[in-house]
Amino acid sequence: MTDKQIQMIIDHFNRSSKKTIIISQPIGYNVEYGFVWTDVDHYKLGDVSPYKFYFIKNDKNKCIGAILDMKTDLHWYVSPKSRKKGFLTNALRDSILPHLSRAKPVQRVTINENDIGKENFESSLHTAIKTGFRFETNRNSYIEGFQKLARYKKEPINTVLEGMDFNRMGELRKKMNVVVGNLWIIKAEMEMKMGHSNYTKYLTKTISELEDYRIYKMDDSLYDFLEGSS
Repeated sequence: MTDKQIQMIIDHFNRSSKKTIIISQPIGYNVEYGFVWTDVDHYKLGDVSPYKFYFIKNDKNKCIGAILDMKTDLHWYVSPKSRKKGFLTNALRDSILPHLSRAKPVQRVTINENDIGKENFESSLHTAIKTGFRFETNRNSYIEGFQKLARYKKEPINTVLEGMDFNRMGELRKKMNVVVGNLWIIKAEMEMKMGHSNYTKYLTKTISELEDYRIYKMDDSLYDFLEGSS
């Protein structure tokens, strides 16, 4: 993903767009973690799983930067007008690295001057050093670094769960109903055209479980949340 694409996601975060789906939650001061779908056409063949992003906001609650969690690497980007003000460094150190420590023991990062230019290369290198990354490879314009995250596990994560009302739960149930209905159609066509198989048996089991989640377990999750937050 390019810096330009991340800037577009930042723009969508600040003003919602039908072209991009962003679902996030606060995890610390001016930092949110969430999932991003940049292609909402799920009828296409291919991977429909979301990107995982950290969003960095300024004191006016406007998103000015974002970090794409690429599992084995991080791609960070801050809008030009908000650079060299400590937003990225503070977000990494205070919220993002502690959050990452719950999912992985080590975080790696690569910094490539050919991709981001000399000025941004120097700034990224400074940020990485300041937030505790050590470097394994140093080829002047290309650097690979890593950081063990164990020391962050004791740092608190200030997750804010906003909850939802019964109306929103009803809307989600409708979406689940579409999923279940489509699976029934797929299962029926495969069974009628090709006969019973291990695959159709598995679909039958999956549909039964999803029907349970669509009704009772979805309601239970909301009641449990409301009871726990009261």
